[in-house]
Amino acid sequence: MLSIKKKRTSQPHLTLALLASCALPSIASGQTSIPDDGTAESSVDAIVVTARYKQEDAQKVPIAISAISGDTISAQGAFNLKQVVQQLPSLNIQGFSGRNQTITIRGIGTNAGGTNDGLEQGVGLYVDGVYRPRTGSVITDLIDVESIQLLRGPQGTLFGKNTVAGAIDIKTRAPTFTNEARAEISYGNYDYFRGYFSLNAALSDDLAVRVSYLRTSRGGLIENTVYKKDWDNLDNHSARFDLLYKPTDNFRLRFIADYSIQKGDVGFQSIAAVLPTTLNNGTQVRGFYRRAADVGYVPGTVNAFDRKVDLNSSQYDEMPSYGFQAQADLDLAGVTLSSITAYRNWKWIPNYDGDQIGAEISTLGVVDTDQQQFSQEFRVASTGERTIDYSAGLYFFWQEADDKQRTVYGKDAVAWLRTANTPTASVSPLPSAILDGLESFAHVVPATHSYAAYGQATWNIASNFRVTGGLRYTYEHKTGLYAAEARGDIASISSLPVEYQATAVALRAAYAPTGSYYAKRNTDNISGTLIAAWDISDGAHAYYSYSRGYKSPGINLVRQTLGVDIFVKPEKVDAFELGVKTRFAGGAVELNGALFWTEDKDYQANYVNTLVTPAASYIANVGTLRSRGVELDARIAPAEGLSATFAATYNDAKYLKYANAVPSFLESYRTSVDLSGRQASGAPKWSLGSTVEYVHSAGNGLDVYVGGDGSYRSSYYATVNLDPFSRVPGFALFGSHAGVRRQDGKWDLSFWVRNLFDKNYYNTISVNSTYGVALAAIGEPRLYGLTLRGKI
Repeated sequence: MLSIKKKRTSQPHLTLALLASCALPSIASGQTSIPDDGTAESSVDAIVVTARYKQEDAQKVPIAISAISGDTISAQGAFNLKQVVQQLPSLNIQGFSGRNQTITIRGIGTNAGGTNDGLEQGVGLYVDGVYRPRTGSVITDLIDVESIQLLRGPQGTLFGKNTVAGAIDIKTRAPTFTNEARAEISYGNYDYFRGYFSLNAALSDDLAVRVSYLRTSRGGLIENTVYKKDWDNLDNHSARFDLLYKPTDNFRLRFIADYSIQKGDVGFQSIAAVLPTTLNNGTQVRGFYRRAADVGYVPGTVNAFDRKVDLNSSQYDEMPSYGFQAQADLDLAGVTLSSITAYRNWKWIPNYDGDQIGAEISTLGVVDTDQQQFSQEFRVASTGERTIDYSAGLYFFWQEADDKQRTVYGKDAVAWLRTANTPTASVSPLPSAILDGLESFAHVVPATHSYAAYGQATWNIASNFRVTGGLRYTYEHKTGLYAAEARGDIASISSLPVEYQATAVALRAAYAPTGSYYAKRNTDNISGTLIAAWDISDGAHAYYSYSRGYKSPGINLVRQTLGVDIFVKPEKVDAFELGVKTRFAGGAVELNGALFWTEDKDYQANYVNTLVTPAASYIANVGTLRSRGVELDARIAPAEGLSATFAATYNDAKYLKYANAVPSFLESYRTSVDLSGRQASGAPKWSLGSTVEYVHSAGNGLDVYVGGDGSYRSSYYATVNLDPFSRVPGFALFGSHAGVRRQDGKWDLSFWVRNLFDKNYYNTISVNSTYGVALAAIGEPRLYGLTLRGKI
């Protein structure tokens, strides 16, 4: 895994706002010094990574890496991963709740703004070396973060879990043998409060401990006009216990236990648009307002940025997560042996309004999840400088998600959901008792047992030229249980009028299907990488890499009457990259660039089939996706105390072959459409991020600082079938911060603003033809506050 360490090469007042450098995991050996010809008054800090499990200059390591320090995150007023994403241009996170989050890197990953537990993540999420398959366990509050690093491109010959798009590697502060206490308190608008306390203590000469607690709360950002309350609020708690045992210089054992819980009336969407009632071929459909009138529902606002909703059922959820992990490292002559053992549990306990509007169509629509995982990794890595450097490992991973899918229909369901094909629909209204109280229940249990052996070796052919090769063998056993039944407090068929009984039987079978099955499959695969790296000079380095990525088959645990394959073919990714990294002007400028070309065959994505009743969501191979583009990262320190960063990505991500896509709403009269050659979903063409900070010594041991940050994302489609109503317009966001602090780090008082110009923007948009609306998760408004940090 990777960690950031700083090697000081500039005046003491220089700070770095964003560590955005291009790197790659495996080559340069030893620590490198930064040349300084004396022509610059200031220089950027060198970033030291441990990609091959030893310290190396990031400028010499071959893969594209962006990194953000924990101090930078705090300075910007950010407290979770979704708020950090704007400064990582190649990364995109869509979603509307703790469970429903999808992540892409360079347009590759998992799209559609939803989660399917039978689908592996294309982007690996790691915290202190442990893989997290559920995004909900990572997007909550960040506690004790030392750095967040984004690795772009397939990973697998250095990591425990194989990933096709890249990895997000989060490192936390480890215990030290220096006694220290840290505290932080923030207060902002919308009653935002964040309180943090951490105590580090040396219990003995060989035992140190860090104990931390974090509380974050915030009032609601969106008004519920039915309950007269502000929703989209926060009530989060996190705690960590971190123990370091180091009896000798060559042995370390780190044990971590953590717990977090997120609570609040969150996870809902707002109406972004009302869909038209005329399709492209002139067909008239029964739209949102007509359906609302049929059930006596008077809609509220249909402008998401009014920040008002009229949901008339609960929208409360709890998301607890906890885990235990232990890492042991033993340094022997020329090698380090490591073992990482971890168990985690993540729960998603929602109580959600199923229709997301004020009618009583679906009073409850949830997927209650209890996910468990266990992983064990053994690793050996060479140390020091030698002709051939290497690392290798064995990895086991088990996970099981126990899902309970529930949809409860209300009194308005029959009148709202009826179509022209519904029996007797054109004769007279159907009794509401046909569906009122019906519950569709499904027990779904996907499970994975994964075994892997991986290794990577670097041949240092010359002092300035290296070749790296790596291989990975993966074997997986996947199983799935599906059991569905109809439940609920609902009128008996015999109590309904005779003329409606046959219709009631048909509708109940459609909206609450029954059935069960058990499926299993074994798969294996060999993947690998090949990298050539050349040190052009002391300050210029180039590399060329090829990687074959692999994502195991997905499993569709849905009703078999849909006629879909239970197992979805695996993804295979071929990724090519050419990169150059430079540092010049006496170390004051660091400029890195990369060209990338990736082809993802049998791309897996969440897929919504609107041609069945009710519409069904499952996994499908949607075709071949190609991602190609250019990335640029720059860091400069033009004068003492002044630093700036800039990162940009141009990504031409397209479906090369996608011939049988589900039509968009306006073409829903067609059976399929061809999206070949169109821009892939969730992939903006242009993404930019930048920061600037100036630090001035005010005397008496004090520094005064001021900084800003900005980001831009061009437009993209949020649904896999590129429905025009799912288009997320491009947007730019800006933030700023200023403060005063002690140069010895004893205290720091700052003021920060996020979304400085109060920009309205969408995070994701979905299209719901059943309700006749486009539903959106909207971005945060302007947030500002004060933060006081201190340590003793």
